[in-house]
Amino acid sequence: MKRFDCMQILVSKLAEDSIVLSTLANTAHMLQKLRPSDANFFPLNLGCCTATALGLALALPHRRIVALDSDGNMLLNLSVLPDLANQNPPNLGIVLFDNEAYDASGGLPSATAGKGDLAALAKAAGINQPVTCRSLAEFEQSVGDLLNASETAFLVAKVEKDGQFFNPPTPYNFQENKFRFARYIERTEGVTMITRLDHLKVIL
Repeated sequence: MKRFDCMQILVSKLAEDSIVLSTLANTAHMLQKLRPSDANFFPLNLGCCTATALGLALALPHRRIVALDSDGNMLLNLSVLPDLANQNPPNLGIVLFDNEAYDASGGLPSATAGKGDLAALAKAAGINQPVTCRSLAEFEQSVGDLLNASETAFLVAKVEKDGQFFNPPTPYNFQENKFRFARYIERTEGVTMITRLDHLKVIL
């Protein structure tokens, strides 16, 4: 099962106002190609994707939040799993692409290439009914369930290694994305997140 095929299925099912957070590298580049939107947010640091999505889901309980995480990212911050279980926001879905490797840094195997099982870890942390998919048919069914769930949904998609970097359709940087995303939230939620400081004199 290929990550890009999974992403195509997922994007076809997303509502226009769904907020999607992505890990770095190929997942981010594929999301940019398949769903160019200011409602996409690309966290900067490893281990931050699901944790940031949890915060957004709690802050915006009326919006559907989807995190596109990975085995390497999740393994760096397993402490987020019991937080997900304890908070259990009904508007949050985690799609975790597990290729059993750190593709972006040379393809070294992750713990899931051995005995590590992220769905089992999620279950042990208290997340209800985490799902592991190994085929596109399973993935399509499970993504539909995830987007209509009444509690936090956790889906592990066992995908192949990408083998090469996916070129984004247009260059972008994370700082620009951060501000575009913040302006999108301001516009759609009627709130102010960024205050202009033009009137202040800053001495460095």
